[in-house]
Amino acid sequence: MKLTRLRIEQLRQFRAPFEIRDFAPGLNLFSGPNEAGKSTLVAAIRAAFFERHRSGAVDDLRPWGDSAAAPTVELDFELGGQPCRLVKSFLARKRCELRIGTQGLDGAEAEDRLAELLGFQHAGKGASKAEHWGIPGLLWIQQGAAQELREAVGHATDHLRSALEASLGEVAASGGDDLLASVQAQRSELLTEAGGRPRGPYKDALEREAALAATLGGLDAAIAHYRQRVDALASLRRAHAADELEQPWVDCRRRQHEAAERLQAIQAQQDSLAAEGQRAEAAERRAALLRSQLEAWAREDQALAARAAAQAEALAARDAAAAPLAHWQARQEGAARELDAARAALRQARQQHARAQLARDAAAAAARAQACARQLAEAAGAREALLAVQRAAAASAIPAAELKTLRTLERQLAEVHIQRDAAATRLAWVLQADCALRLGEATLSGSGEIRLTAPASLELPGLGRLEIAPGGGSDLATLDARGDELADRRRTLLARLGLPDLAAAEARELEHSRLQQQLAAAQATLQALAPQGVDALGAEHAALQARADELARALADAGGEGAGDGGDKVSAAGPAPTAGDTPPLSVDQAEAAEQAAAHTLAAIQGERHRAQLAAADAASRLDAATRELAAARALCADPVRAARIAQSSAELTDALAERKALGARIEALQQHIAAARPDILQQDVERFRATAEELETQHRVRRDQLMRLEVELQTEGAQGLEERRAECARDHAQAARRAGELRRRAAALDLLLGLLQDKRRALTRRLQAPLQKHLNRYLQLLFPQASLEIDENLTPGPLTRGVESGDFEQLSFGAREQMGVISRLAYADLLAEAGRPTLIILDDALVHSDAERLAQMKRVLFDAATRHQILLFTCHPANWRDLGVAARSIDDLRAGAAQ
Repeated sequence: MKLTRLRIEQLRQFRAPFEIRDFAPGLNLFSGPNEAGKSTLVAAIRAAFFERHRSGAVDDLRPWGDSAAAPTVELDFELGGQPCRLVKSFLARKRCELRIGTQGLDGAEAEDRLAELLGFQHAGKGASKAEHWGIPGLLWIQQGAAQELREAVGHATDHLRSALEASLGEVAASGGDDLLASVQAQRSELLTEAGGRPRGPYKDALEREAALAATLGGLDAAIAHYRQRVDALASLRRAHAADELEQPWVDCRRRQHEAAERLQAIQAQQDSLAAEGQRAEAAERRAALLRSQLEAWAREDQALAARAAAQAEALAARDAAAAPLAHWQARQEGAARELDAARAALRQARQQHARAQLARDAAAAAARAQACARQLAEAAGAREALLAVQRAAAASAIPAAELKTLRTLERQLAEVHIQRDAAATRLAWVLQADCALRLGEATLSGSGEIRLTAPASLELPGLGRLEIAPGGGSDLATLDARGDELADRRRTLLARLGLPDLAAAEARELEHSRLQQQLAAAQATLQALAPQGVDALGAEHAALQARADELARALADAGGEGAGDGGDKVSAAGPAPTAGDTPPLSVDQAEAAEQAAAHTLAAIQGERHRAQLAAADAASRLDAATRELAAARALCADPVRAARIAQSSAELTDALAERKALGARIEALQQHIAAARPDILQQDVERFRATAEELETQHRVRRDQLMRLEVELQTEGAQGLEERRAECARDHAQAARRAGELRRRAAALDLLLGLLQDKRRALTRRLQAPLQKHLNRYLQLLFPQASLEIDENLTPGPLTRGVESGDFEQLSFGAREQMGVISRLAYADLLAEAGRPTLIILDDALVHSDAERLAQMKRVLFDAATRHQILLFTCHPANWRDLGVAARSIDDLRAGAAQ
């Protein structure tokens, strides 16, 4: 089977049509980063063959978010020397069309025909699974599954056997199959096929024997346990009688009460100690209170002298604060008169300033209106220029994608010419002056060189004719066809653009770029002249002109009315200045004079207020000092105060003496209590109580056990354990005899089956020889001098290298991956010899191989590609640079399809 074309559409990330042509008959290497779509292409091929077109379990093929998509796969391939085409659509448009040579099939008939030819089957319901994939499931390796060989071979075993039998004919038949099946069936009645474990009647007999043995053992244990409890009952009776006689818990209770009495006596002394401590604390607090009272009376005597000094200071301060108050009162009256004059001058200056400001505003408004009129005219001209540039830019525009396509076509044509020149035959000649040759219709003379891309005849005068065929062969024809196709595409694109060649297109692009720059400059100019637009600028000009007219009328009105108004206001403030007087003040000067006068008045008022506050404060302090002095003198002269001082002194002496006596008694009590160790006495009480309770509990528990054990033994004595054991021993002996008979029969059948299978394996090895031959071919390229066994299920078994041997599953992950690939190549060789179709797909396989092993696997793949078509998908193209074929980038193919 040789794949020649693949086209997919609306399938996962390939929403737009995507096509790969010109598959090589041998190695085909496709590269791309993760998420480029390599595994999607493999999934498309699998779905085209494995999935029913009417299946509803292929939603994973639908592009994300596109519920109306109809994933479609088209495959062109050769099968048995005949060209075939398979077209299959899923979900929204369900159809299947198959053409084999001139025969056309569709629907389920086409799908069943493909399954029959390729060696797989369809799922009865739902999505196709590994058990349905057969030969393609073995040869089409999914990403990360190269090492999972055993299951894939198991699903393809029937097809492989049929290929072997077709190759070996009657060697695969055996007259002992019926006998082997009969022995196998009889053995299967007694033993399992996998592990040879008992089953059926043999298992039942063993289980019965084991159950009876367990019952017999249980009865023996029960009898022994019964006898042990009889002995335990005697021991309990002796211990219970001793407790009844001695009653050890009574002595513990007595000793507990004695310790508790001693502890109570010590606790009484602790209570006395606490009471004495409280009395000592009360005496201490009373002494501290008396000391604070005596200190307060001493402070009152000191305060009397301080009050007298404070009264003298307050009197002097009152006299000093009265003088400044009169001075600041006179200053305040003069400052108020100056402030009234400054305010009158400010009113006159503001009236004159208002008339001058109105004149300036009218002139400025007229100037702004004129400037806006000029800007409006310039903006209208800029807008016309912008429109002209926009029309020219639109006429010179060329789509960037089409220009890019044109450049790509030019580059590809140049590459084709280079490749054609490289593949052409180079003919160089150096002839004598009187000699000439004819090459086709051309005459060659002198010296020169020419490259031949097509067959030509070279006539040698007097000698004959040379037929020259370029060595490129089909490659030159392919390059010529490719060049013609690219030239047609270029002519079509140039005709659509209305251009003669790429240079004209690039010149138009440059002209368009220049016009775009002019357009940007014109837009910037218009934006600078009219940021809000020409219409908005016209509206602004109308508003400015109206404002200028309004200010002109206001100025004219102020010129006729200002003299009378000003005269009235000046006459109200005072006489108008004459020609010889000082010029009138400006508004700023008048405001500064008014603010200075106000500030001076405020400062003077502040100073006067502070002088008033200082005088009032001094008088208040004098009154307060006088009252405090009188109060202090009255307090110190009270006769009761002296008596209270004497009484407090006597009470302080008594309190200190009482505190000392209480301290001596407290110390004596603390020493006596410490010597008695109340904590140890408390522990003694707890220890004797716990001991007495434990002894009483043990006595009660032993009495309950004694009563319960007597009842249980009476009950068990009536169960007849000895009689039951005798019956169980008889049944166990019968079951053991039956199990022995079945054991001997199972061993005999197992032995006979082993002998028959050995004979069968000898025959199977003859069947395995062709597969072993192909497997050894590849194995020697990877592991020289190694050998790999094939089991009866045609699955790789132990691998032997030198003196070491190990099972396939014990190899490292990378080695299992490599063995999985070469095993599949051997199966492909076996199928090809039997005339079965083969196609090998490797999706990111061998990624766990080191550099040395990968180099060996490249030799293996290159060798296999001489007999099979291999599709290798990888995200590491650098690792396969020396495979012998060029990698085709998925991204480049998608870009070419988009163009």
